[in-house]
Order: sequence, then C-alpha cells, then structure tokens
Amino acid sequence: MSELEKQGNFDFTEEEAFAHAHNHPEDTTPIYIVYSADDRDNPRNWPTWRRYYIGLFASWLNVLTCWCAGGISSGAGQIQEEFGVSQELTTLLLALYVLGFAVGPVVLAPLSENFGRRPVYVVSWFVLFMFQLPIALAPNYGTMVVCRFIAGFAGGAPLTNTGGTISDLFKRDENGIIMAFYGVSSTFGPPSALVFSGYIAKNEGWRILFWTLFAITGGFWVLLVLTVPETRHSKILEKKTQRVRRQMAKEGLAVAKNIREADSDEKKGMAGLFKVSLTRPFTFLFTEPITMFAAAYNGFLYGLVYLFNESFPLVFGPGGHNFNTGEQGLSFLGLAIGPLIAFCFYPLQERYYRRRVIENYGNGVPEARVWMARYGALLIPISLFWFAWTSYSSVHWIVPIIASSLFGAGIYIVILSILNYLVDAYQVYSASALAGTILVRNLVGGGFPMFATQMYKKLGNEWASSLLGFIAILLVPIPWILFYRGYVIRKRSPWASKHLDQDEDVPH
Repeated sequence: MSELEKQGNFDFTEEEAFAHAHNHPEDTTPIYIVYSADDRDNPRNWPTWRRYYIGLFASWLNVLTCWCAGGISSGAGQIQEEFGVSQELTTLLLALYVLGFAVGPVVLAPLSENFGRRPVYVVSWFVLFMFQLPIALAPNYGTMVVCRFIAGFAGGAPLTNTGGTISDLFKRDENGIIMAFYGVSSTFGPPSALVFSGYIAKNEGWRILFWTLFAITGGFWVLLVLTVPETRHSKILEKKTQRVRRQMAKEGLAVAKNIREADSDEKKGMAGLFKVSLTRPFTFLFTEPITMFAAAYNGFLYGLVYLFNESFPLVFGPGGHNFNTGEQGLSFLGLAIGPLIAFCFYPLQERYYRRRVIENYGNGVPEARVWMARYGALLIPISLFWFAWTSYSSVHWIVPIIASSLFGAGIYIVILSILNYLVDAYQVYSASALAGTILVRNLVGGGFPMFATQMYKKLGNEWASSLLGFIAILLVPIPWILFYRGYVIRKRSPWASKHLDQDEDVPH
C-alpha cells in the first residue's frame, strides 16, 4: 500500500492510479488524477523554447489587436471625407474598438475557464480577422460602427488569455522575463499602431490599411491554429483523466467509472463562472484599495495613450510641425521606443525582487515588485510637462518626441510593476482583481480620445498637456504607498490576507 493510500488521500498520478487499480481491482473509491513531478503533459514541464514561443506569440497578439484598434486614426481624415462625417464620429470608431476591449474580457474570461484557452483564442481571433473584411469593404459609416465594436470585443481575447497562458506555462516566481515581454506588448502596441499604419493610409488609402490588417491577422490565425496548444491545466488534466478512464474500462477495473481530474468537485458551471466574472471584479473595485489604486493608475495611463492618437496630429500635423499623415505616424516612435528602452532595464527590477525573496526565506514579497515603479511614476509627469512646453512649432520636432519616449518608458515600468503586484498579492483571486483593473482601463481608454481634440483646441497644446501632467502628479504616490505600506493594506484585505506568508515582511 502506498503512503498516499495509508493517509486516505486518493489524489494519484496516472502511474499511481493504475498501480492502485491493479492492486484493488474491485475498489470503487473515487480517484483524482494529478500531475506527476516530471509529467510531460504539464505545460510547466514543456521544453523552455516551446513555453517561451507560446508566451511570446500570445504577447504579440496583444500588439496586433492594438494595431487594429489604433491604426484607424491614420485613415480618419479620409474616412471623414468619404462618408461626410465629423471628426468626433471618426474618433468614435477608435473609442468603440477600445470599448469592445472593456466588454469582451467579461464574457471571454469565463469561457476561457470553462472551455480552455485555445478555443477562446482560435474562435475570437477568427472573428477579429474576419471583421477586418467588412470594414475594408464598408459601404457606409454605420457598417464601420458595428464592425469596429465586434472586432474590439473579439480582439479582447489576448487581454483575457495572455496572463492566464503565462501562468499556465511558468511558476509565479519564474515568470519575470516573460512577463516583461508581455508588458512590452501591452505598452508598445498602442503607439506602434500609428507607426505601422501612417504611410499605408497616406500612400494606399484607409481601405488598403484594413486589407493589410485582414492579411496579417489571418496569417497569425493560421499560425495560432497550427502551433499553439491548449495550456490550461484543468483542461489538460480532463483529457488525461478521460484517457485513463478509457484504459481502465478496457481492463475491466471497477474504479474506471470513478476516475476524476483534480479539483473536479470544485469546478463551477458556466452560470457560476459568469456570476463570479460579473460580480467579483466590481467587489474588488469598490472594496479593495489595491485594486482601486491599480485601476485608477492603469485607466489614466491607457487613457493618455489613446488620447495621444488624437492630440499628436494637432501637435505634429498641419497646425503644428506640418507633418503629413505618414510623418504623423512616425511621430509615435518615441512612445513606442520608450517601453523597449525600459525593458532593457527590467533585469534590475527582477534582480531586486529575487534578492528580496531570498532574504525572505523563499517567500514571495509582492511589494518588491513595485521597487522600480516608484521612479517610473516620476517620469510620467516630467515627460508630460516636457512635451507640453516643447510642443511649439518653433521648437524642433525631435524634442517633444524625446519627451514622449520618457512617457513610454514610464508607463511600461508602472503598468508592469502594478500588474505583477496584483498577481502576487491576490494569487488565486488575481483574475478578479485584473478583470476589474482592465475593465476600468479600457473604459477610460475608450473615453479619453472623445474629448482630446476639444481639450487641446480650447486650452492650447501647452496647457492641455500640462493639465494631464498635474493629474499625473496626483497619482505618483501610488507605487510609493504600495511599496512601503502594501503589506499593511494586504493584511487588512479579506482576499489578499489569505496569501500572506508567515515570514513575509515589508521590503527595504
């Protein structure tokens, strides 16, 4: 009799389950299948190259869906002229896609929990891919309105799935590098959309731009189908359990009917999953200070990123530096390069975190995740004021672009640090905290562009950007509070306190 049987624990690996069934062929006590230590079916035991490929592929989908979102700004003037609509209505086409980002994850997250990551990726990305076609062929503005929202809804799948995919593939304290790439995809994607789309829209027209997106998203859908497997542990265990059950049934073993996958008794049905996904994020948003801080900061920063889609043409376009559409797209290079520069310094943050974990006897220290964010937060108002007061047409155009690169670096550092903090602080409840944060982030991201033009025209380029800088100053204390007082806040949280390690302390 195995040690597990002596303890009355029937959580068995596949090999242990067969051994137990053969030793007790008439026993019908339920057996729960779990992974063995070196189980090849466990995504965390797959070859390193394969895990990184899947993580990087999923992260790149974030970039592509942002291209689909923001690229339309490069063709906004042509759409206005062709359909005879106002600037506000073309801005609405950007806002609707980002609004789809906000709504989509609420529905797609429980589907991912129930059916697995792969079906959600495959189906939703196919919808995104196919809905570039009616936009490219749109006979009127109304068609674009409907199709943009549906495309944004489907395009929210990577926002829902990528974090979960990385969690499937890497242990919490081993995911620093891949999470850094994920952070780049989230912050590089929106500004690079204009860099990618500017000259296509200028030289070929806005319809060719969407034909290009149709081709790119279609190509990646084929790669997705062919190269990205299911990574969700519960779905893989479910298939493993079915295989074991069939084999035991062939051998006539009595326990075959009572073979189950681990945690099968705790599984929620679709109704339960939707109930949690629709209620718990709001519970976190209105009762958890950490989630409130994260949502406020993320919402503001993403709002600014999409607001710049409308304000940069005012600074660099005909009323400013007189850039054409292609050159206006290239003006976003600063915003796009900033996260790449900050990524190069991420090893410093990871080294600090590792040191704090070692000092803390191997226990996680969530507060150490925001060590660098304290200084990244300072870059944001500095860059906004720099951008504001160098946006005169008499100042060389490279100067405000350099300022925007500092902003890009700041948002990368802050967003990645705070999202990592949420995951470490809430652990099994992190999906709800992230869902609430992402919901606010995308609602604000969709709303900010709607008033950008009016604000910049009324206040002027300098004072409009300065106003944003003053708001950014108000948010600077957030990472400092999380770093120095986060442990105390988590201790008072009914959700985060469940994961406090006994030896955990405040980082220094």
